[in-house]
Amino acid sequence: MTDTQAHRIFGDATVFTKCRGDAKFPYVVALARAVNALNSAHSLMQSAADKNTPAATRDQWNSYFFVSAILYESLKLIRAMGAVFGKEKIFQDTIQSLLKDKTAQSVEQMHLRAARHGTVFHYLPERFAEAIATTPLNECLFASFLGDKRSDIRYDFADIIAAEIGIGGRIDNNTAVSDMTQKTLALAILFIVQSEAFILDQLNRWGFKGVPAAASGISSL
Repeated sequence: MTDTQAHRIFGDATVFTKCRGDAKFPYVVALARAVNALNSAHSLMQSAADKNTPAATRDQWNSYFFVSAILYESLKLIRAMGAVFGKEKIFQDTIQSLLKDKTAQSVEQMHLRAARHGTVFHYLPERFAEAIATTPLNECLFASFLGDKRSDIRYDFADIIAAEIGIGGRIDNNTAVSDMTQKTLALAILFIVQSEAFILDQLNRWGFKGVPAAASGISSL
């Protein structure tokens, strides 16, 4: 049976005072923010699954681009956390282990950095010019859309070039594209799982408790 009841992990005034005085707490909040961003970006892909429209294809590809960029920043966060949590076994066994994973290292260097710098957080014409010059395309489908709803348009060519930047080569190499997306999404899911285990451990140590939503006394925004 699926549990549909709302739950919260809650810290009372005493717990929160303790957290505000602990230099470790901001790192856990930053990690939780990264997990939120990854879950949101990944849900965009899931909501567009099995839909054959320009908007759905746009959302699937851009979900992948955002996941890649967020993952790149998340791995940087883990490295920074090493100075604070490096001696804790839970940190070593969960999120820090990702830094030693050969597949994660390969994905980070070959795809995540390019996606983060070239297609998501920076829109550099010179980087797009490099990819345009080497694309195997000999025609340009610049955009596609259904009807006249503005939000349904997809700028196909921009996404194709962004994908070629991320893959570091030709997007017509189906094996390379599939390998890139599958490994990136697998790493994102692993990061989320490991992060949630680490976050829960830290919250337990500070004295947070799981309570029904109505019991916490705090409304969601």
